[in-house]
Amino acid sequence: MIWRISGVVLLVSLCAAHTAVAQSRPVYPYAIPICAVIINELSEGRVSLKDAREVALAIAQAGNKHFGRVTCGDMWLFMAIVYVESGFKNNIINEQNCHGMFQVHAPSWARKFGVKYSDLLKLQTNADCGIGVFKYYLHLYKTLVPALSAYNSDHPRAAIGYAGAVLGARKKIKRRYTELYHVVHEGKRVAFQRPM
Repeated sequence: MIWRISGVVLLVSLCAAHTAVAQSRPVYPYAIPICAVIINELSEGRVSLKDAREVALAIAQAGNKHFGRVTCGDMWLFMAIVYVESGFKNNIINEQNCHGMFQVHAPSWARKFGVKYSDLLKLQTNADCGIGVFKYYLHLYKTLVPALSAYNSDHPRAAIGYAGAVLGARKKIKRRYTELYHVVHEGKRVAFQRPM
């Protein structure tokens, strides 16, 4: 309950600071702040709001690069992959030599993307490679569950449980995003209707 209340407080403060900058953009201006609050909440505060915003921006930019645009649904999915893979921690390397928040397998993918292993610990590089790997498997297997399974295991049926975990996390992220979206819109409506 405390995380939910603090999330709303954080979101209101983020949106207040974000309003002047975002009014010239044609996209929903509060998407990144909402995603940042969710990342902060899912990491139980271990990822600061400032760092969570950087993570959300890196994911959005990589999604735009690889898919031409990134929707809320895409962000929920990419955030779910990162949540299951690393809990939003970027400076980690596991025992299979997977690097960063997307846990990109260094020997396999660094060479294909033309980056050094150490570069996979850079936030934007990791997001770019992670979403690039996911796109590769999505094009190869055409549907989401086999692509997610292959993302984790390099085989479309070897990690169905992993795919289920990611889809469950996506559902949770979508639900929280929707709650925070309504908080922002209700707040804007109340502010707009307030007499001068």
